[in-house]
Amino acid sequence: MLFASCKKDETRAILKAPASPKGFAASTSQIVLSSANDSAVVAKFSWEAADYGFPAAVTYTLLFDVPSDTSGATGWANAMKVTIATDSLSKSWLGTDLNHLLNQMGLDPGVASTVVVRLKADVNQSTGAASTVSSIFSDLPITVTPYHVVLIYPKLYVAGDFLNPNWTQKDQPGWILASVKSDGSYEGYVNFPNANNNFKLCTQLDWNGTNYGWGASGTTMSGSGSAGNLWFGGPGYCRVVADTKDLTISYDAEQFRIAGDFNGWSLSATPMTFDASTNLWTATGVSMTAGDKFKFEGNGNWTAELGWDSKSNLIFGGGNIIAAKTGTFTVTLDLSQAAGNYTFSAK
Repeated sequence: MLFASCKKDETRAILKAPASPKGFAASTSQIVLSSANDSAVVAKFSWEAADYGFPAAVTYTLLFDVPSDTSGATGWANAMKVTIATDSLSKSWLGTDLNHLLNQMGLDPGVASTVVVRLKADVNQSTGAASTVSSIFSDLPITVTPYHVVLIYPKLYVAGDFLNPNWTQKDQPGWILASVKSDGSYEGYVNFPNANNNFKLCTQLDWNGTNYGWGASGTTMSGSGSAGNLWFGGPGYCRVVADTKDLTISYDAEQFRIAGDFNGWSLSATPMTFDASTNLWTATGVSMTAGDKFKFEGNGNWTAELGWDSKSNLIFGGGNIIAAKTGTFTVTLDLSQAAGNYTFSAK
């Protein structure tokens, strides 16, 4: 009896990681953003498929950062990250989406700034576990000019004895209320500097429109030409809500702080300081991790918080804000442009 055996030849794929992704390019190296190109594709980033020597599933990530944050031991730690669908080889940006990302980075509006865009490629394991293959990168500098979106809503202008010049209507930050829904309900934040603050709310930048003054009580208004002055006993920084249909007015004195995941949602750990000369609230040395949730809280009992709406607009009573980057920041809150145009930055 004769026995024979055979040996099966096995072919194994050998992974050969390239030095960097090839062909990383942008459709333009200079991007100037404005409301006119909000709905247009303003940039497209594209690249060639990374060749690892076998058909590997590759995930690409785009990172955006300023040049000063791209070197050293903590280089790219503060970058904005955008994950691309597996094996996709391009990413296009509408003007409004890119402008939102650049504003989150804290870039100055109306100023041309250099941004470094990094393409990061990673091999996925079939089990879903983290890959043991080192990431590869390719960097690309571009020049971008973001813009600040200021929406125009119906306004009421503050005129009072605490302004300079006094009793003069001002279309300036800190002295306006706005009606976001154009429904007669106006909201804004006013810093009343004195123990006794007399004022009126005016529909025009002169005395020729309707000028709302004292009604039957401190919480009501009158549009009569003979109405007395509205009055608030300060000093105090207040959220003011005036309803020209119901002829009511309310004042809520507020002192802001930041509360979130990073400080255990403490209402005392991260207070903010108000600067009357700039109308800005500021907190320094705020350490957060990308993805942390937080809010701005005004009165210490969670009935006066500011957060995001569904479009990441900062509003009274909004939901959680999501930290865009990891790092230690100076956080600035600007409520001076009235409802609909509240903003903050973390730099």
